Amino acid sequence: MKKPIIKFFDKIILILLGFSGIVYSCYKYGMTVSEYEVKGMVTDQSKIPIQNIQVVKQNNHDLGDTLYTNSKGEYNFRFWEPNTHLKFEDIDGEENLGEFIPIELNVQFTDADLVKKGRGNKTADIYAKTLDITLKRIDE
Repeated sequence: MKKPIIKFFDKIILILLGFSGIVYSCYKYGMTVSEYEVKGMVTDQSKIPIQNIQVVKQNNHDLGDTLYTNSKGEYNFRFWEPNTHLKFEDIDGEENLGEFIPIELNVQFTDADLVKKGRGNKTADIYAKTLDITLKRIDE
């Protein structure tokens, strides 16, 4: 009766020691996480860059992030998940050459978007995607 109980506890101890070794090595040497970047330019249908378009990034595991296009209509996000949701919205109305219809899209990265392969646990894989967005005016 004592031998099965001892064997059971031996297995539990070995499992716990194994997990503690993994946790220690991750803490000491670090684990790389792939990096993802999505960038582009927001223009109107005449290809004129639109400034101050609100771009909201929403992932599955965070509260999201917001930025605004610069004077050249450019935006740039970096994040740690391979999929994200972007919403492009004109929030200042007529101040940027008219009012525009919002656009929402899901962004998914694939192996074709890999721009730099990492080296094991030393450096991360880097993925990048350029998405140029054309917004349509509400009155068109």
